[in-house]
Amino acid sequence: MTVALQRELQTYQAKLPEMLAGHNGEYVVIRDTQPVRFFPTYAEALSWAYDVYEFERFFVKKVAEEEAVAHFTRDLGLCRT
Repeated sequence: MTVALQRELQTYQAKLPEMLAGHNGEYVVIRDTQPVRFFPTYAEALSWAYDVYEFERFFVKKVAEEEAVAHFTRDLGLCRT
């Protein structure tokens, strides 16, 4: 994980309690160490961030108390039980 990504993830974790109070379930755009703007959908947050920051770095994540964990694999071979 890059230093910049770590910093933005740490910002998310540090600001999570106050973001939950007013933006639970929304998507936040974080730039450097500040939450910049909130959106109802991931697509809206991502679109806005690309419009504003273009090829500069930004971070988008859902504001949620618990993170949904998903695992994906490309190996879909036969399952042998």
